[in-house]
Amino acid sequence: MAQMKYLRRVAWSTLFYAATLLPMAASNGFGQETRAKIRVAIPSPSICCLHLFAAQQWKVFGDNSLDVEIIQMRPQVANAAMIAGEIHYFAGVGPNSVAATLRGMASRAVWFASDQLIYSLIARPEFKTIKDLRSKRLGVGGLGDTTEVSLRVGLEAAGENSKDFVILGVGNANLMSALESGSIEAALLNPPLLYYAKRKGFRDLLDIGSHVKMPLGGLTTLVSTIQNRPAETRRLMRAMQIAKRSLLQSKEKSVDVMIRFLKVNRETAEDTYADYQKTVSGNGVPSRDGIEQIVKSLQMLGQFTGRKIAFDEVADARIAREVAKELGYKIE
Repeated sequence: MAQMKYLRRVAWSTLFYAATLLPMAASNGFGQETRAKIRVAIPSPSICCLHLFAAQQWKVFGDNSLDVEIIQMRPQVANAAMIAGEIHYFAGVGPNSVAATLRGMASRAVWFASDQLIYSLIARPEFKTIKDLRSKRLGVGGLGDTTEVSLRVGLEAAGENSKDFVILGVGNANLMSALESGSIEAALLNPPLLYYAKRKGFRDLLDIGSHVKMPLGGLTTLVSTIQNRPAETRRLMRAMQIAKRSLLQSKEKSVDVMIRFLKVNRETAEDTYADYQKTVSGNGVPSRDGIEQIVKSLQMLGQFTGRKIAFDEVADARIAREVAKELGYKIE
């Protein structure tokens, strides 16, 4: 009899805890989805990564159960870091990331930030034409990345032989100081540095974006991440797409993000926003045209020549298409 009374007390105690403490735990957040901690590498704090800064500042990542750490890395370093598991995503789709995939890295382009480059070749005031720069030092962010490849293709499109110029990878963070000190005669710049340089009296000699059609910014990740962490990848794309749409809808909020994260004044931020509006991609879905342009630019420079490359070899648009449909974008 005593044992039966004891068992009844245990049963009633269990029911009490289930009825009272569990709802309290849920109300205190214990029942909520745990935020996924991820690291995203960016090539530089520039217009290509504006959506990431906006999603962070406006807490869009948190709203999508993500805890995102943004780390600046050169594309070549980011490739190695991704393979090693030190980062999970690279905020870019371009010649370097596509070339790495074609050389055997098990990665794919999964999201586009923009359909068009915003780069210009900016020279010191004493140089008035592109011809004046022959045999001179032209600075780019890094050799083998979008900056070098797009510059070479742009020079060829303008009727020049890119081999007539000395192209140096000096790092995006060092381009302006190298140009000002005279250690290079010209540099490939994008906003906001592009406008800062022009206001300092440097000359805009070649609009690369008008000659080279390829995406600027985006998202690249490993095939294993797409396969094993699709829900996380989906939430990341969704957060970036929401942030990008908000940037387009509110100039004032966008300018505020630029001033804070790109460290520029209001005038430069407003000029940068005007370019951002004209070039940013709509639905984020990687396009066949964009990937083809990247591949063609690599082949034009003697890489992967004679090789027929399918879209699916370097890109996976499935999750981006799902996110775009969910957010109400028209999908072709």
